[in-house]
Amino acid sequence: MSEKNNEKFNLFWLCKQTGRKHPAGVAFFNESQADYRLKIDTMPEDKLIYLKVSSMSDGKILYRVETAVKKQGRVTHRAEIGSGYANAEEGYPIYMDIGPFERALVMEAIV
Repeated sequence: MSEKNNEKFNLFWLCKQTGRKHPAGVAFFNESQADYRLKIDTMPEDKLIYLKVSSMSDGKILYRVETAVKKQGRVTHRAEIGSGYANAEEGYPIYMDIGPFERALVMEAIV
């Protein structure tokens, strides 16, 4: 594993009305897949959630939030469960909307 694969990011829920942050878990970058593995505290440990770049538009990086779909214990494909965006110049934080959660999930680099 390269050092970048061990890079850790904080996740938090952001209340859109109050701006308050609540811890939500951690994320890790997987260089070989060019995506992030999200470990969200409110989801079961075996639920595989990923964040992957989908495109760039108007100075923003656009993301897909995906979950691994399993059939008979094997991952058959990934399904989109949300979307995200970040400023292309800074890269972080990344703001995500994941249904059915009302709060935004935000990923930020640990400084």
